[in-house]
Amino acid sequence: MAITTTKVLRLTFSTTGGKTFTISVANPKEDLTKAEVEAVMETIISKNIFLTSGGELSLKRDAKVVGMSTDDLYDPPLS
Repeated sequence: MAITTTKVLRLTFSTTGGKTFTISVANPKEDLTKAEVEAVMETIISKNIFLTSGGELSLKRDAKVVGMSTDDLYDPPLS
């Protein structure tokens, strides 16, 4: 039983079809800056890297680092 902590960078965009599209990146670097994130999001949009069912990515909507803590309360016995 252990407590584990993980972080995910969530980049959220609006699409040309009016939908929302989110990209999750595991284990972002600790010293990530707003400017770095915005630059990457702009590159993703300008290079048209992803085509979704809601259309092309058109606008930056949100970016956040989400931390998750998991407390494993039970491990089955090894057989």
